Amino acid sequence: MQERRSEQLLRFLTFLADKKAPATHLYLVGDIFDLWVGDHDYYDEKFGPLIEQIRRIKSNGVKVIYFEGNHDVHVKRYWESRHQIPCYIEEHYDQLGPHLVRIEHGDLINPNDEKYLKYRSFIRQPHMERLAHILPARLIHWLGDRASKQSRKRSSVKRRDSESELRQMIRVYAERTFEKEPYDLIVTGHMHIRDDYTFESRGRKVRSVNLGSWFDEPLVFHLTDDGSEWISVESLPA
Repeated sequence: MQERRSEQLLRFLTFLADKKAPATHLYLVGDIFDLWVGDHDYYDEKFGPLIEQIRRIKSNGVKVIYFEGNHDVHVKRYWESRHQIPCYIEEHYDQLGPHLVRIEHGDLINPNDEKYLKYRSFIRQPHMERLAHILPARLIHWLGDRASKQSRKRSSVKRRDSESELRQMIRVYAERTFEKEPYDLIVTGHMHIRDDYTFESRGRKVRSVNLGSWFDEPLVFHLTDDGSEWISVESLPA
């Protein structure tokens, strides 16, 4: 994890853990860490301060939910067995006050990314999960970190060159998933493009929020019974 982004995340988590703002739920929608594969003690050491603040938030009575991304893979056993924090690989629906919300990582938004979709299918196979828990974590991290940096460099260029196309994909995905199973709000990530879009279907207004990337600006989407707001982590009191 890059140092500045790590500090921003720790600042936000500590803010919540210290009860400086009311919260009932915290959704971590994947790619929270640069790389995390499997259930290993190594990550307790590497990400200890962040994990501790997540544990503190949960102990305060906040419902914490984790979603696997493509940089944090096969971590379900870690979060559920060690910390009793639900972890989802696919989409999940929650009724939050008056809002029925669909939450997911968002890595199925782009149907044209065939190379990634093949990788996703391969890495999610049961034998790959078994390997993730068995192989030495430092070896996995060394190999994965090299691949992750190259992937991020390529995706950054691709995103810059096709942002409008990717933004349209986010919106089409929201409209398509709503038709399959209606909701009030869908929250996604993965695409690294912050997008806040409202459309009408079946006589109701529906909202799609893609969280974007903290490499651009560290913003948190805060949903309440009465509305919502984007909160800048850099504006939070220390």
